[in-house]
Amino acid sequence: MILSSVIALGLPGVVLSDDHKFTEKEKSWWAIQPIQKGKVPEGVQHPIDAYVSKKLKESGLKMAPMASAEEFIRRAFFDLHGVPPSWQRIETFRTAWSDNEQQAVEGLIDELLESPRYGERWGQHWLDLVRYADSDGYREDGLRPSAYLYRDYVIQSFNDDVSYQDFVREQLAADEIYPNQPEKVVATGFLRNGVYEWNQRNAEMQREIMMNEITNVTSEVFLGLGMGCAQCHDHKFDPILQEDYYSLQAFLSSVMWPDDHPRATATEVQEYERKRGIWEFSTKELRAEIEALLAHKKREKYELRVATFPAEVQAMFWKPKDQRSSYEEQIFQLVQRQAIREVRTQAKPEQILKKGSPEELKFQNLTEELKKFDHLKPEPLATSFMTTDTGREPAKVMIPGKDRLTIEPKFLTLLGGETPEIKPTPKTTGRRSALANWIVEESNPFASRVMVNRLWQYHFGRGLVASSNDFGMLSDPPSHPQLLDWLSSVFVDGSWKMKAMHRLMMTSLTYRQTARYEPSQLELSRDPTNKLLWRFPPTRLSAEQVRDAMLSISGELEDRDGGAAQNNETPVRTVYLKKMRNSPNPVMQCFDAPSGFSSEPRRQTTTTARQSLFLSNSEWPLDRARVMASRILEGQQGIGESAIVTAYRCAWGRDPSPGEISKARGFIGKQSQLIEATGSLQESFADFCHVLLNSNEFLYLH
Repeated sequence: MILSSVIALGLPGVVLSDDHKFTEKEKSWWAIQPIQKGKVPEGVQHPIDAYVSKKLKESGLKMAPMASAEEFIRRAFFDLHGVPPSWQRIETFRTAWSDNEQQAVEGLIDELLESPRYGERWGQHWLDLVRYADSDGYREDGLRPSAYLYRDYVIQSFNDDVSYQDFVREQLAADEIYPNQPEKVVATGFLRNGVYEWNQRNAEMQREIMMNEITNVTSEVFLGLGMGCAQCHDHKFDPILQEDYYSLQAFLSSVMWPDDHPRATATEVQEYERKRGIWEFSTKELRAEIEALLAHKKREKYELRVATFPAEVQAMFWKPKDQRSSYEEQIFQLVQRQAIREVRTQAKPEQILKKGSPEELKFQNLTEELKKFDHLKPEPLATSFMTTDTGREPAKVMIPGKDRLTIEPKFLTLLGGETPEIKPTPKTTGRRSALANWIVEESNPFASRVMVNRLWQYHFGRGLVASSNDFGMLSDPPSHPQLLDWLSSVFVDGSWKMKAMHRLMMTSLTYRQTARYEPSQLELSRDPTNKLLWRFPPTRLSAEQVRDAMLSISGELEDRDGGAAQNNETPVRTVYLKKMRNSPNPVMQCFDAPSGFSSEPRRQTTTTARQSLFLSNSEWPLDRARVMASRILEGQQGIGESAIVTAYRCAWGRDPSPGEISKARGFIGKQSQLIEATGSLQESFADFCHVLLNSNEFLYLH
């Protein structure tokens, strides 16, 4: 397949082309070199530690001491579930830790990975990458009521430990590979997660924007290549040609985003159509009379909307279906989508028929008669959130402004520019499944490296390659190139399973180091950014972790297994809330959650006055502290030491020191004097809980 030949430079498995006179530096670009499993350095029990220790030793550094049991379990829970452990679970783990530390660590990791909460936490990482949101964005920011189907697919895939190969294939081409499995087809929602502008009348320009967007995201997410620069010219810094950009787009050029595709198997669709046919036959005359009352105005609204598009777009739209090319069908679908919406919103019966008129009376009578046949009418099939092709014919791709030569699908010219074998399916071009298979070939130098690097980044706060969406020549090379390749080869040899990689990384001493180690001048001078991992990097909780942890500590967090997106007030995990691009949840906006307009490979972590003001003054965190206080004090007459200890255990996952207990008593006493309202003791204790939830020890993961 793509990387099967021998190259001139002697790198097995990769074909380097000289047709475009690539330089020796470009040919030696680390990211295109074959993955080398290599030999694990000796002297250390865990392979990851061997590679990390070797690098540290070369710099005259060494690992920090190991984390305590309390520190490790809190880290592991937030890492894999996004919420803190209960105090009961901490105590159980400490006992197991004292008996056999290694077994306790491995058992905890297995337990966390087997929980459905794992998929909710790690699915969120993937949703960041694929610019997921429950709204269209731009001016209108309309709700996408079925977008959650893609979110649920992602969460379930992580929980089921679907191989990364299948995960990629399904998102790019499940409709081609599994056309009769609706639960798989929703994976192609990946290709329609981008923004959509309902007010855009230049359908050709909108189509171009959407094509470029999915091309860019596909290259960034699966290949770690920022190819956007090659949209207008050969890449200025990487050996990527403009032709390479449009060759990738040629795999994707025929897609469309239907809003009415049934989320059902072929058998279910057939049965629905049988029942629907009976109802339609029985109500044909009634429906014709009803439609006659409304048809003129509906048609008028429909045609008025179409008339707002440019003349050349209208010409394509009014062509008979059998005369439209794939490109013209895409334009038709974009216009049709808006025209149908215009009819649905602006030509309702109550808007068309004058109140009290004979026509309205007749409509009401006919509608009542039609209801008598409801027992024959089947329930509508649920619709899917998915992508497919316009048909078997591919939409032509040409480089703008050039000689109008049709560009065919192929891989990077630098790697030989091979054209894969493409087999159309009965309803699609077959190009996307060819691309997906191409991406996840074992010999592909990008796919496994990119995903392993992402897993490492989410565990350690920074990837072995810092720019996880861009392995380009201007990015920093891997901090541990041999480790990256070894992990990639283990990933591939292990059937591309992600849970095994979690276990491998989290059982290493590198992961188990304490984050509370204070650096000396030696570490600060030789590795000030901790790139070589001489301690575990302290990390601020993500926006979702902040919200979900507060709800968990207050006892309000409700488990949920998928389903439609919920309002902000619902106490479910944040991944299940409506993610509106233009009006984000206040906690999400405050703590750097991405808006969903573009792929977000690594969240920025800011420290702003707004965060402090939100935590201190907003009603939402105050309410969580009040509920937390009420839960702890339930049935108690006063505020004793046990209540203070329980609050520390809930919020910080540890027992307070005698000095902390004393300070807490003093704070609560002073607050009680300041609060004169009835129930001042509980209010003052709520203020104390609020302080704990505002602290760095709560907000930062060590």
